[in-house]
Amino acid sequence: MVHGRGSRYLTDLKILERYILVEFIKLFAMAALAFLALFLVINLFENMDGLMKHNVPLGPSALFFAYQAPFIVSQTSAVAALLATLLSLGALSKHGEITALKSGGVRLLSALTPLFFAGAVISVSVILMNETIVPAAQRRVDSFKRQWYGAQGRGFGHSGMWVRTEGGILNVRQTDIQKNELNGVTLYLLERPFTVAGRIGAQNARWKDGAWMAAEAEVWRFAADGHAVKTAEANAALPGVMPPEELIGAEGAYKNMTIFELNRYINGLVAEGYNAVRFKIDLYGKITFPLVNFIMIMVGIPFALKTGRHGGIAIGVGISVLVAFSFWVVFAVMRSIGVNGVVPPLVAAAFPDLLFFAAGGLMLGYVRE
Repeated sequence: MVHGRGSRYLTDLKILERYILVEFIKLFAMAALAFLALFLVINLFENMDGLMKHNVPLGPSALFFAYQAPFIVSQTSAVAALLATLLSLGALSKHGEITALKSGGVRLLSALTPLFFAGAVISVSVILMNETIVPAAQRRVDSFKRQWYGAQGRGFGHSGMWVRTEGGILNVRQTDIQKNELNGVTLYLLERPFTVAGRIGAQNARWKDGAWMAAEAEVWRFAADGHAVKTAEANAALPGVMPPEELIGAEGAYKNMTIFELNRYINGLVAEGYNAVRFKIDLYGKITFPLVNFIMIMVGIPFALKTGRHGGIAIGVGISVLVAFSFWVVFAVMRSIGVNGVVPPLVAAAFPDLLFFAAGGLMLGYVRE
């Protein structure tokens, strides 16, 4: 008889786990789609003038927004997971099903195991998506802007940032926009149809009086007959290079690099003696940030069980916004002090996760089984 009751208990538990998981998945999908639609609408209003100004047809315009979808999903999945947890468990608690589970002798956290598993799957999926789908989609977005908006060509690889300027092609190993400084600069001067007329190389350059100036530069001039002349110049200007505010978008392209590409770039910077702290934080963040999906579910479970009887969609959305905002504040503060060298890059990237993981574990410890 005891064996029979035990088998029936396990069967009922599996049914219950499956029910909770299905409800969570449905609400997670709905929340993810809602956030996606919201941000696409915002992007639509932001880009409407540009699309109309350049007479972009409907088909390419639709693809332009579709290419932005993977990035939006990867950035909002954690909030969607938190909201799905609050609503799915909140509904169970509100209708007295949580009380019934406890009365039936079911260990509550055991029944919620599928949610932790779902959080782990979502985290790993976001990491894989950020390594494959998101970079490819973002390259399509950049290609669209170059084709229809006439944006200057730009890219980021293991050798640094490459930007098409008015008079040539610029390669920069590292930028510091806050200090208006470029490090490891090489500017290839081009003449039509595509002839290299010269090259300017400098250890660093600063934005001064409306132009990028290198205190010391190595300048090569190439004549049509193949003759080359090398000179050393002081206070050499980099002609045709855009101002700092326009380089911000170009430099941000490194965030579309994969973990291996970014790690290779960092190793190159370190070998050449440049400060790579900011890039190291973003490298570690490619792992730590997606793990927030799991942590948000962990944090959401105690909130849902505590507020479920008196909550609803409004309460769930409010808690989700509050928790997500709190995480972003901690994330931004730690990144800032990490970039300034107060804490090591790994600590700056991992501390927000560890803090919220500890908070979630502490709150789970007070959940009544």
